[in-house]
Amino acid sequence: MRFAQATLALIAAIGIASSACAQDFPSRQIRWIVPYPAGGGADNVARAVTLRLSSMLSQPIVVDNRPGGNTIIGTQALLSAPQDGYTVMNSAEQVAVNGTLYPDLKYSAERDLTFIAPLVRTPLVLLARPEFPAADAAALIGLMKDRGDKVTYGSWGQGGMNHLTMEAFADRVGVTPMHIPYPGAAPAVQALLGGQIDLYFSDPATALPHIRAGKLKVLLVSTKERLPSLPNVPTVHESGYPGFDMYSWQGVVAPKGVPEDVVQKLSRSIRETLQDPAVNRELVERGFIPSPGTPEQFRASFMTSQKGLGDVVRKRNIRIQ
Repeated sequence: MRFAQATLALIAAIGIASSACAQDFPSRQIRWIVPYPAGGGADNVARAVTLRLSSMLSQPIVVDNRPGGNTIIGTQALLSAPQDGYTVMNSAEQVAVNGTLYPDLKYSAERDLTFIAPLVRTPLVLLARPEFPAADAAALIGLMKDRGDKVTYGSWGQGGMNHLTMEAFADRVGVTPMHIPYPGAAPAVQALLGGQIDLYFSDPATALPHIRAGKLKVLLVSTKERLPSLPNVPTVHESGYPGFDMYSWQGVVAPKGVPEDVVQKLSRSIRETLQDPAVNRELVERGFIPSPGTPEQFRASFMTSQKGLGDVVRKRNIRIQ
């Protein structure tokens, strides 16, 4: 009898402590790791979101850029942090695919991460140098089939989303263009502008100024739906390859073991932040699609992306060099 009473008392104490944890959280500064350099897409999203979120939670949020190793350095920093919700990370598709790209990776996203909330999605647009002898999707595909690996394309790095999007597209078309990776988006775009490469999948925010200035051609959109900002540009899906739907995405993760009530409070606050008109407008103007959702929805979409991108890596025999 005494044992049963003691057990019930312990359970009640744990419940009270858990409730208090959520009520008190956050009571100090939050660290928001971005596993990419400052000034990039993930950094822009993090700073737009944390500015409003910090005000909502009445605590400072410090963006901590930890670039390197295809997000591995930032993820390792996250996993070494206490499991209390005070350290989170801006995750992206690179985190999902790393388990396939690096077979000896010491951690598993599925096993070692807590999924908090999705943030944004980003369609990609296929750009071509001005002199590239294809003005539309049909001509592009015909040229790629005819020239094979003489057609070159750049990426912002091996295993990045625009690398995998091009490989997925090439697989559907049945071609093998030559991949030339660059250490970031800026040098890849400069190479395209300079005519050193033929093609490049870009985020819309980076692409639009060059398209509008007539410096680059845009041939395709990677998602099923056309972009409102480029309504005359067809999608891969409607160009003879139904079901093709690829986009970059971002979300928030934490180390495994963060209390559930803290996860729910963070997730709810992030959803409200993304629905704030000023934040929503800023993200849309930068080419992002705000995608508020629950931890369960984010985990499901993460796992779907992990499988799909892993399939691309295996099928195209992609290796990090």
